[in-house]
Amino acid sequence: MRNLPLSTLRTFEAAARHGSFAEAAKRLALTDSAVSHQLRRLEDALGFRLFERHGRGVVLTPAGERFHRVVSDSLAAIRDAADHIGDEDDGGGRLVLACPPMFGSKWLARRFLAFQDAHPRVECEIRLMENDAIAPDAGVDVCVRFGPGGWADRWSMLLDRAELGPVCSPRLISALGRPLATEADLEGCVLLHWDDGAEWRRWLADGGVHAFAEHQRHLYCNDLSVLIDLATHGAGVALASEALSAAPLGDGVLLRPFRRTVPAIGGWYVFCAPTALERPAVRAFLRWIGTEFGVAVDEIDGRGAPPGEVRSS
Repeated sequence: MRNLPLSTLRTFEAAARHGSFAEAAKRLALTDSAVSHQLRRLEDALGFRLFERHGRGVVLTPAGERFHRVVSDSLAAIRDAADHIGDEDDGGGRLVLACPPMFGSKWLARRFLAFQDAHPRVECEIRLMENDAIAPDAGVDVCVRFGPGGWADRWSMLLDRAELGPVCSPRLISALGRPLATEADLEGCVLLHWDDGAEWRRWLADGGVHAFAEHQRHLYCNDLSVLIDLATHGAGVALASEALSAAPLGDGVLLRPFRRTVPAIGGWYVFCAPTALERPAVRAFLRWIGTEFGVAVDEIDGRGAPPGEVRSS
């Protein structure tokens, strides 16, 4: 094994991942014959076959599958180590952030310039994903999502326990020709829902109104970001948290006709794998977003959560 040609491992990993010597050659800027030669050298050094021909491509032998798992994990660990060491040297690095579209458009997009200006050496990528699919895997460093918290084997920090209250456009109030002074005034309005109506039922019941069926006009949309846009353009009255509606409220294109709110079932969390806390770019983002939400972030490192924050066990 002292004669194992280490330079061939990257070629092997690419051929195994794509199931094709030709595709591996294309990805690595090699000739097809160079790939074949390298893999024969590797098989000769190992003493077992790695591939079998399958149509126009190749498939791994059982021994090749076991070897590929080890090689793939090892190369990924080497890449991560190189990235982390490089990050430590210049205080920068690459940051991949996943969040739902509603958070990306209604909160993050309006504030992210401040993070970029404060951390010009951090190269960022924002991936918009369905809320329930977000996890710090597959190349994602940090996640923001709405949920109950307590994700296993994840470091997490509560950003906001959302309180839901009605929002609508001044245009809608003008069209009604009267203010929305009581819950009964909503009976002539279109209620906007991103769920099956459960949140509006909770809000109305909290105010003593239990006859949800009396509200005959409803509009359903499964994207909360679009729902807030609908409210902004006068299509109806939506329930929204401060985090997602602060900007249009501040711009005056939305208003809150009622002060009463009900707590949402869950909250906004930022979370990541504990090992990600070793990276300066990740720590910088966590400090920044915590500060933006008014969360006291005194220290973030790879050994645990800052004082007062929520961490899964």
